[in-house]
Amino acid sequence: MPPLSSPAYARPNAVSYFFTHVVGVTLILACLAWWANVSGLDMAIGRALFSPALDDFPLHTNRWLELVGHRMVLALPIGIALGAVAVAAASYRIPAWRPLRGAALAVALTCVAGQLLVNQLKHFTTLPRPYDLETLGGYTPYPLSWWTWDRGKAGGALPSGHAGAGYSLLTLYFAGWAAGRPSWRWGGLAAGVMAGVGFSIVRILQGAHFLSQTLWSAALMWLLAALFFWPVLRGWTVGGPSPASNAQLSSRPGNQSENAGT
Repeated sequence: MPPLSSPAYARPNAVSYFFTHVVGVTLILACLAWWANVSGLDMAIGRALFSPALDDFPLHTNRWLELVGHRMVLALPIGIALGAVAVAAASYRIPAWRPLRGAALAVALTCVAGQLLVNQLKHFTTLPRPYDLETLGGYTPYPLSWWTWDRGKAGGALPSGHAGAGYSLLTLYFAGWAAGRPSWRWGGLAAGVMAGVGFSIVRILQGAHFLSQTLWSAALMWLLAALFFWPVLRGWTVGGPSPASNAQLSSRPGNQSENAGT
């Protein structure tokens, strides 16, 4: 197996990482979600996709969209989490995988915690699904506030669980960073964006979610990944130093001379 470390992917600066990855990207996504709602873009998209003649969204019960975008997608974060746990477990037997242990556990934590948090938040937010609104063929008026402590008044749609399942792949961006593999890192980012956007579009077309609800899922999944990967990217994994810290150590003059003499 090729070396896992790369001097170009040494530990990130704490302040820079906090303000760019933990706060910066999360805040940008959250602001986009907020703007999509308050600007009326949510409702504009909903009305464009709604058919007054059918009194419903034409793709609401489309068989293929329902199968792929509604049912199968929920297995994605669970599958990723199980695969990551398997890598972490195998690292105790395969020395070459040992540097990946912390990243694998962070991937699993992000996927599991993301789905649990999304499912719980749905019980405390009031914004309903588009097809539940009385103006779009449903039965409920548009809520006056976003939050409620009464689960009976919850809309059950904010944030979007299916979009969150797709955006769970964003954790692969951080995993590639921790492994010192730029191709894994940027490929993971592309996979996370494409999966999240793709499943978001499916659920929006079905009238099951507003755009803002899917963007809130992206913000949440990115935040969780950035937090869970922070200790890994800072240089330590379970059972030893990470590839990033190995890269820094190997780049020091003293270590280079030692390596040259072995």
